[in-house]
Amino acid sequence: MSYIVFARKYRPSNFSQVVAQEHVTRTLENSLKNDRIGSGYLFCGPRGTGKTTIARILAKAINCSDESTTTPCDKCSSCIEIAKSTALDVLEIDAASNTGVDDIRTLRENVRYLPTSGKKKIYIIDEVHRLSGSAFDALLKTLEEPPAHVMFIFATTEPLKVPETILSRTQRFDFKRVSAIDLANNLANIAKKENLSINDAALRLIARKADGSVRDSLSLLDQIAAFATGEVTELEVIEALGLVDRDLLFKFTDAVASGESKTSLSIIKEIFDAGVDPSDFIAEFLEHLRALLILTTDKTAGELLSLEKSELEDFQKQANYFSVGDIIRLMKTAADLNRDLKFSGLDERLLMEMTAVKMAQMEATVSFEEILKQIKENPQINTGSTSDLFNSTEKKKNSPTELQTEKLTDRLNSIDSKLNTKVNLPMVQSGWKNFLSLFHKSKPMLASQLGIVEIKDVRNNQIILIYPSSAENSKLIVEKSDNLHIITTALSEHFKAKVSIKFELDNSKTSPVDFISDEEHRKLELKRIMENSPRIKKLVEKVDGRVIGIKKRENS
Repeated sequence: MSYIVFARKYRPSNFSQVVAQEHVTRTLENSLKNDRIGSGYLFCGPRGTGKTTIARILAKAINCSDESTTTPCDKCSSCIEIAKSTALDVLEIDAASNTGVDDIRTLRENVRYLPTSGKKKIYIIDEVHRLSGSAFDALLKTLEEPPAHVMFIFATTEPLKVPETILSRTQRFDFKRVSAIDLANNLANIAKKENLSINDAALRLIARKADGSVRDSLSLLDQIAAFATGEVTELEVIEALGLVDRDLLFKFTDAVASGESKTSLSIIKEIFDAGVDPSDFIAEFLEHLRALLILTTDKTAGELLSLEKSELEDFQKQANYFSVGDIIRLMKTAADLNRDLKFSGLDERLLMEMTAVKMAQMEATVSFEEILKQIKENPQINTGSTSDLFNSTEKKKNSPTELQTEKLTDRLNSIDSKLNTKVNLPMVQSGWKNFLSLFHKSKPMLASQLGIVEIKDVRNNQIILIYPSSAENSKLIVEKSDNLHIITTALSEHFKAKVSIKFELDNSKTSPVDFISDEEHRKLELKRIMENSPRIKKLVEKVDGRVIGIKKRENS
């Protein structure tokens, strides 16, 4: 017996087996129960959500020989023939290949004939929006006054292309995109039936890739079943399907948030080395940004994202890095890249690298409210009460509108130079070592006290640092008003932002790690080399010399 793919093997045969379209199945079952079946139906929705499947189930229910229930028996000749697509009374027509008016005229001629064995002659027309205008016109009269024994079921992914005259003569049902949770649950049931061992993380990844389509999810599971030899993990799904690892999305977002152009470029290299489709990565990144946008707008809106608790915590952490304006600009940039990848004809890697650097160097968004606040806090920014916006000399050169625009631009530019840059956790983490090295040159004592802290968080430009319980004296030293001012000023200058700082004690940490400057690190490295390399040590002693540095040997 030939192999049957999952999409066909597990195609629903009755209404109860349909995934996540209860609003449609309930209405149709009630219509069957109350004998209120219409003459024309229009099923609209994304691909793979069950439009044609439900059309077949409805056709079976209507022509089933068992009239005592709304559920097809799947045993009578009518049900079996419809399931095998061999029924003479249920005709499935692909509108994409039968678009002409002549095809519809043939259909109009056939509707006159009575069904051979069932109660109704049912025409299922898939992708009905592909019919030509003249074909729709030819169908209109038949649809408006069909014979009692005829019923039409139309399916389409683009209802906007269906003429209003057709829409007004049919009962419309809108199929919804299936959630990732519903898809994962359905996949888990099928995997159990197939004795396929696959973990929940892998199932969620397949469901996310299917993008709301039950059929696509089954096809992907079929592919995974052929690939795997043991228990299927998330990494195996990523490898088998060439998907984007979510950790890679988090790493890329961290690089963008911290302004690390070098890191963002290395991630682009990693994407191409792994053979990931750039368009797939951008699509996943846009979905990643969508999650951040939702959580930035409303931190309690996690239920909108269909995420596990651990994943939700990771997203909530990254949502603190950005303002709503930042995320919208990043999404616009990513959407522009997605368009350029499809239509510009330029090298994909070049486009990805350009956009990665652009995102990493993107300035934080400043709201108009912040601008007004800066004007109030910095009166010197104003042009002055004695200056005349339209002074006599400038009146001769410029029109009032031009001059007002120029003055406003100058003022905003002046304000912009004094505005605070928003700093976030990855930005501080990536720049902390460099800050301590520079700070050590001018304030070695304070730098050594800061070298034993851990960065806990950054909130509203406040850097929260924690000391272990054994370093309470160090905390007292840096919290002295003079020292705190010096540290805050140095941090503000280094990160080019007005920041504040807060120190906390963590009783769960007892052993501080001393800060080592770059110079001290080099000295320790030289000492280690001398101790581990007797030949070098002997050579240095023999010539009464000293090692002044380390250089990596280049291969010739």
